[in-house]
Amino acid sequence: MTFSERMKQLVDQGISASKELARQAGDKAQEWGEKGVLKLEVVQLRNQAEKLTARLGAEVYEVLVEKGQKSVGKDSPAVRETIDNIEALRAQIDAKEQAFKKAGGKEEDLASD
Repeated sequence: MTFSERMKQLVDQGISASKELARQAGDKAQEWGEKGVLKLEVVQLRNQAEKLTARLGAEVYEVLVEKGQKSVGKDSPAVRETIDNIEALRAQIDAKEQAFKKAGGKEEDLASD
């Protein structure tokens, strides 16, 4: 094998290796992007749930203190819609968390800071 043939072979091997590394890097970037989007969605949904929970507390306070009712139940008209919304968000959060884990994310990555 001549010098030029060996050089061409080395260059071809280098190009093949570079293509493989670029493909792997692209795959990792896509994986990280997917996990990042899912994590952001989980955080946003959790924030919405926290706001609704605070709103629920305000609604319960209003019914008990301001309106003078003796009790509030889960099916009370004053809180039913908010509870339904919180439960719907909880289901969405669970689904996004499962998708995050399926994409290779770890539970501790979703922990609140």
